[in-house]
Amino acid sequence: MSQKSGYKCVVLQDQIRNCHTFLTTYKWLTDSFVLDFFTENHWAKLSSSWAQTLDLLSLQDMGDWILSPSGPSKPSVFVLPLSLLAFKASCKALALDRTAISSLDEINSYLNKLGFKCESSSQEWISPNSSCKPKGALGSLSQVFHRQVKPKKQHELYRMGQCCATISQVTNCRTVVDVGAGVGHLSRFLSYGYGLDVICLEGVEKYGSAAAKMDSKLEESCVRLGIINITTPRHITLSLSPHTSNLMEVLGPHIAETSAVGLIGLHTCGDLGPTLIRNFAVDPGIKFILAIGCCYMKMSLDRTSSVRGYPMSNFVQNELNPSFVSYEALEVACHALESYTSRLTDLESEKLKVHCYRATLETLLIKLDPPLERAGLRSVKNAHLMPFEEYARKALDRMDVELNSSDLSSEHIQSCLEQWKRVVMFYSLRLMLAPVIETVVQLDRLLYLTEQGWCGCLLPLFDCRLSPRNFALLCVKPEPKNC
Repeated sequence: MSQKSGYKCVVLQDQIRNCHTFLTTYKWLTDSFVLDFFTENHWAKLSSSWAQTLDLLSLQDMGDWILSPSGPSKPSVFVLPLSLLAFKASCKALALDRTAISSLDEINSYLNKLGFKCESSSQEWISPNSSCKPKGALGSLSQVFHRQVKPKKQHELYRMGQCCATISQVTNCRTVVDVGAGVGHLSRFLSYGYGLDVICLEGVEKYGSAAAKMDSKLEESCVRLGIINITTPRHITLSLSPHTSNLMEVLGPHIAETSAVGLIGLHTCGDLGPTLIRNFAVDPGIKFILAIGCCYMKMSLDRTSSVRGYPMSNFVQNELNPSFVSYEALEVACHALESYTSRLTDLESEKLKVHCYRATLETLLIKLDPPLERAGLRSVKNAHLMPFEEYARKALDRMDVELNSSDLSSEHIQSCLEQWKRVVMFYSLRLMLAPVIETVVQLDRLLYLTEQGWCGCLLPLFDCRLSPRNFALLCVKPEPKNC
């Protein structure tokens, strides 16, 4: 390991260690499912000063306090406990900055450090709604790319696509493997829009078939628009397991012998992200990786396995106690702090009553049929607009549970329902820890690559209000002369 890599390892280790120390202190909070709010008396777990203060705050005050550095909207009415202020300050200080990068400058800077020559001028993000309009085939087909694609996905396609195309051009790596390609929205964007050679890997055959049909329809649009020399994505049905370590061998028949490939993954679920990272680290045929993770709670956490999802780095595995990262903690890390707290402040807070409804129903389920503890129930639309009894019957519509009106209107049930703001407050506290948990996961992946001798970076690629899982892990192997 070079001196530079050694220094970076030390910095990452310190960051991870600090996060571990903080999160271990609040393990009782990260591991407290909100649906157990009443059955496990979560409110009593708070210090008396926290509980008393949160009872005084309105939900809008809470949202303002979380989102704004200045504090709640009525600071003269009460003084927040120093421990609560320290909790918020620590959450902010330890978590990676989730503010999306404003241009390609940071990506170009990273590539320049590896010895690649990039344009020095600032490159704006291309977007159908910005002043920087797409050009060429990408511009001509922009309306086609938007069909059946929601605004969130459009935002992700344009940014991920432009980032990937830039890296491919600078590194002269024109073959890209889109892992977990789904119905191929990103693949079409890269192949038809940027002319990249895209191989789509998807474990579900019906998604690959649907993607191929969409490709055909898009090519019809190309003919009508007079666009020639198009590059069609290639679709392969293949499921990768955490034990997959020979990805390039699997891809062998589909790529030229001398070609290097780039690996991309837009929201790689669970162990898929770590699997791609491990393949990149050991295979010289993989030139770069650009991956955005999601569904962290689906990662394998078996510390005895060499292919676990977390931790990946030797440092966390051998020198820290990663056991604080539970399923519950990883599950909350996948929630959207910014959009949730915005709802506290924009007159939508009553919609959050559903958390209390579910926690209240949990007490009834355990009483009537204990094996139904934490059972997955039917989602009920607009639950906040209906009485609890109606919500309960709809949520249990597909389950063999008999409810009577006396159970649903008991004094205990009414007492629980009156505490709905406390449930929301408690949930908000848990969400404040979510970015710190995600930071640990992301830094562990980056540290793993550093331990392997590669120089990677983490970039908040998307607007977190649109796409909460917005961190892209980017790592490019330098040219031999720069190694």
